Amino acid sequence: MHLIRALGLPVSWLAGVAFAGFAYAAEPIVVIAAFNLTGPEAALDLPCYRGAELAAAELNEAGGVLGRALKLVPVDTESDPDSTAGRIAQALEAHPDAAAGIGFTDSTLALDAGRVFQTANLPFITPGATDPDLPQTVGGDMFLAAYGDDAQAHAMADYAWDALNVRRIALWADKDRLFTRTVAKFFDASFRNLGGTVTGQEFGAGVTDFGALIAAYQAADPKPQAIYAATMPETAVPLIAQVRAAGIDVPLLSADGWADEDIVTASKSGRIGGIYFTTHRFLGVDTPEMKAFAAAYRAKYGAAPPNSFAALGFDSVNLLAAAMKRAGSAAPDAVRTALADTRGFEGVVGTIAYQPGKRVPDKPVAVVEIDNGTETPVWTWTK
Repeated sequence: MHLIRALGLPVSWLAGVAFAGFAYAAEPIVVIAAFNLTGPEAALDLPCYRGAELAAAELNEAGGVLGRALKLVPVDTESDPDSTAGRIAQALEAHPDAAAGIGFTDSTLALDAGRVFQTANLPFITPGATDPDLPQTVGGDMFLAAYGDDAQAHAMADYAWDALNVRRIALWADKDRLFTRTVAKFFDASFRNLGGTVTGQEFGAGVTDFGALIAAYQAADPKPQAIYAATMPETAVPLIAQVRAAGIDVPLLSADGWADEDIVTASKSGRIGGIYFTTHRFLGVDTPEMKAFAAAYRAKYGAAPPNSFAALGFDSVNLLAAAMKRAGSAAPDAVRTALADTRGFEGVVGTIAYQPGKRVPDKPVAVVEIDNGTETPVWTWTK
């Protein structure tokens, strides 16, 4: 919870006291914040950046970090994977004093960004990317703030098996995205390990006509009892609509790529139910931290946080600031060591702890049901 609120003091009062007679003793601590603020990926990345921006504002209102203002430098990569690395490299060239970076909710872009920060020898936290192999692939500068795809795939496999009584699943996966390929791979293995049957089919990024997949489903004998769709948000809406229009009423399952307002809206307008996805701690969780975050987000942006990625952005900045405070320095080497030593950081979206040699936290996974425009958390999986 915001410390100012915990003490019962208005933010405006303490900010006035802090800045009326206090000047920062040094230049700001610069953090490069790379996100898709425009384009189709903005559905998840923009709320995530806003959460990060909110955290930086609250920290600065309370006196900054180590007596210095925390300055986020936004880099809009415009949902363009081909230019992501170049734009981040340009930002680092323009800000040679940068201490660290944060960014992205998608594993493909987080991988590209992570390699740039690794080359620059700067710690990098990705709030929402979930490929558990990213830190080992990129190097010692990369940290995940979210659970890994192995965890969320395992959670949905367990839920489908135990709660939905599913034994046969059709797995439809976008083959052109690292995230969708990875979560599909882990779900396939998890569900087969339970004894289930998986029929897999792939499609390319940008596909919006799912007639071939639907025809294959309808021709199957016996038919799958559910469909697990490893897709991004922009693909989900047409997929869901076409499946239901074809008269297929089995559960539709996915990962946190479906934590998107457009899916909820489409569910309401089409009176569609039976949609389940795994995600991070649900925004409806009734904790003081979640309430304080949601209220602050609404006050700053005029609307409630649309998904858990907003809270993950908030947590990532606070995680970075906490590491700097423990290190007593914003020097990249010191921050990297302090991040790796994080054992009990209490964030809005759960506790972050990195086990020795591992930079992916073990965190709970929520399963959320969408029915006629209403989101309901139905189960929480814990590793």
